[in-house]
Amino acid sequence: MASLFFTILILPVWAAYNHNGDTDSVNFRTAYPYMVGTKLDSCTLCHKGGNYTDPSTSKTTTLGSCQYCHAITGYGSDPTQFINTLNPYGRDYLNNGRNQAALKAIESLDSDGDGFSNIAEINSKPLPTYPGDPNDNPNKVVASYRIYNKSQLQAMPQHSQFLLMNTTKSGDYYATYSGVIMQDLLKTAGITANATQITVYAADGFSQRHPLEDSSSNVGKTYAPYVNGTYPAATYYYDPQADKANGGWCDYSSPGNAGRKNGDPIAVNGGLRLILALQIDGKDLVPGYLDATNKLASGTEGPFRVVPPQKIVGPPDQASTATNQNVIWPYDSNADHNAGLSSKSVTVIKVEPLPAGTTDINYLEAGFNYVDQGKIVIYGALQGPTLVSPADGTTNVPRTGAVLTWTKTEDTVPSEPITYTVQLSKDKVTWTTSTTKVASADRLSGTFFAGSSKYFLFFGIIGMFGVGVPRRTRKFLGIFLLITVTGAVISSCGGGGGGTSTGGTSSTVSAAIPQSLDANTTYYWRVTGDGPNSHLISGVSSFTTGIMWK
Repeated sequence: MASLFFTILILPVWAAYNHNGDTDSVNFRTAYPYMVGTKLDSCTLCHKGGNYTDPSTSKTTTLGSCQYCHAITGYGSDPTQFINTLNPYGRDYLNNGRNQAALKAIESLDSDGDGFSNIAEINSKPLPTYPGDPNDNPNKVVASYRIYNKSQLQAMPQHSQFLLMNTTKSGDYYATYSGVIMQDLLKTAGITANATQITVYAADGFSQRHPLEDSSSNVGKTYAPYVNGTYPAATYYYDPQADKANGGWCDYSSPGNAGRKNGDPIAVNGGLRLILALQIDGKDLVPGYLDATNKLASGTEGPFRVVPPQKIVGPPDQASTATNQNVIWPYDSNADHNAGLSSKSVTVIKVEPLPAGTTDINYLEAGFNYVDQGKIVIYGALQGPTLVSPADGTTNVPRTGAVLTWTKTEDTVPSEPITYTVQLSKDKVTWTTSTTKVASADRLSGTFFAGSSKYFLFFGIIGMFGVGVPRRTRKFLGIFLLITVTGAVISSCGGGGGGTSTGGTSSTVSAAIPQSLDANTTYYWRVTGDGPNSHLISGVSSFTTGIMWK
């Protein structure tokens, strides 16, 4: 029986981030229209990330597909390097004609050598996997995620900072952005200790990576604004020649400019930070949408924008495209153009590296429905349930009635119930659903079993008899059937916990394995906690059964 997994309950309305004249994405969407809006509807389908050594600094950095392509091609200035950005699937597509027929011709190939054909990965359920990435395949499960709405973000502590947004060619400006400090947001979401960076995705598919910590190698072409800690204090730069009001290139119209003079230090309470901004100059960010050219419309940047300060403090330099560079601050290619590293209309934050055995959510490159709804999803290296008992490596576990215990998780809306799903495996590759338990903040609301496999005998009787029965009646019917049919032990407690209850609350949940397990066999187990706005998966633990029946 195929494994049962929980996936994001959204249908994204998405527009991929494409360069002008891109026909390859059109070819893919035409050949596989049901892939529109999935994680395959992106540059990552055919392009890879990799290690890039900046010739100006000799520093090597691992980059995602977008930044890697930009770096090794010099933002397109060296087209001979484009072929080196392709992953195995992209190369097979190119070698077979680079058209819709090529896509069909390579369906039976296993481009990335992971044991699954290209078409098997494209058609994988519940999620497609990358046919050009050997680290992504149908055996993996969706990584943990949490979804936040605008009201929840507004309720978090807000940080305001007046700063220069220095662009390369579209016009510089000073403004006051307000929002949630990214480091605090990630902590709230449950970022794990082994996380090293995040990648944020805009609704149009644009992506930007951010290392958690700054380092001496975070310079040059591979520089990316960092998450943790403060940035250098800024200095205010003003010159009449640069003022847009006088025909210059920098907009000084923000109210925060009032009373400031050239050379003044810019004081920011709490220091300059990387933030997820919700407002500019006291007004909500204008939600983004695509214009007639399929680009993010001018003047739109919300409802959320990742705003980085400058690491290298400098003035608003002239636009790179300006013909007149004989000005007070001419264009400087080495300047910190922090606006270009700022992501507008952000809807996805990926926390990396993804835990072993997990894959990207089916919403990798964001969607404009989240812009409209004022939502953002954070996924990847997030803390899920902690497996408590049996401890990893425990032996002589009973073959019948074994009880598994794990810590509770909480939805981003704490009052919402959590559905816990226990899965077992003999090889950490093929997983089967053993039991599902629904718990809420105040009580256990039900216990159900599902499915069958070549390893286990499952009981679907509870779910069958429960159809059309009121929830309260179904709860007791389920307990009755569980005891009489399987003889398993049910434990419930106030607060949605497990174990024996004395009327208080518990931080753990327990469930009995209804199946009779094989003797003297090692089993691996994991738990997934799903709420309306969250999906949190535990690590993997193991136990070995005894040789006797019990």
